[in-house]
Amino acid sequence: MQVMNREDRHARDLARLEAAQRHTRERMAREQERIDQRFEKMREKLSQKYGESTTDHQQRIIEAALELLKEDGLNNLSLRRLARSLHMQAPALYWHFKSKEELVDYMAEAILAREFKELVPRKDDESWQDWLANHMMRLRRAMLAYPDGGRVVAGAHLSPAITLARSLEAGLISLSSAGFDLKTARQIMVTATTYTFGCVIEEQAGPTPEQLAAIDLQAFLEPYPHIAEALDGDLRHPESQSKYFLQGLEYIIRGAGSPGA
Repeated sequence: MQVMNREDRHARDLARLEAAQRHTRERMAREQERIDQRFEKMREKLSQKYGESTTDHQQRIIEAALELLKEDGLNNLSLRRLARSLHMQAPALYWHFKSKEELVDYMAEAILAREFKELVPRKDDESWQDWLANHMMRLRRAMLAYPDGGRVVAGAHLSPAITLARSLEAGLISLSSAGFDLKTARQIMVTATTYTFGCVIEEQAGPTPEQLAAIDLQAFLEPYPHIAEALDGDLRHPESQSKYFLQGLEYIIRGAGSPGA
């Protein structure tokens, strides 16, 4: 009888656990639907504010600005030069963007939207570590697609660069569903994101492989033997940046520990 009672209690507790899991999944699905509806309302407000034809003009300006970014970087991007490339008068740009800073925010959204056309939270059978590593690699790839892409995206505001907000929300959903409380999940996401921003900004500001090839690194590093040994020649190889980024990301993820630890 005692064995039967223990088995009954086990079955009852297991059923309660499965019911709690179903409830959590349903709650997360409702939350995701609410988030999607909120962002859709934000898009509708932007369309109502500027009108459909103005939105088309905005997109053309943004694309032209991204092309200039590819050519000469962020420092040389000016509204006057942008207007010339579009065969417009410079004051006409201010009908669509109040300032260069606002234009850069829209450029950041365009850069991110191309990489994150789909932004799906962690699946039940996917570890939070794998999801976060893949997510940060996509963020890095998006910024590296443009010179100074790291500066453009890292300095953007959450509106109109709403993909940044969607990125954070997807991370909070993914980590909280893995067992982290929201405050811890937020700290992990902020740490991983700012690390990615910093790596890309540093990478894009550093010397090119051609510039490095012209430097006598052995002579330069002679007073710094520990740095020379740590680099071990990697500085000359472009792929080393990806390797160092992934190693650092792994330290962040591993250092996050286990939920409840």
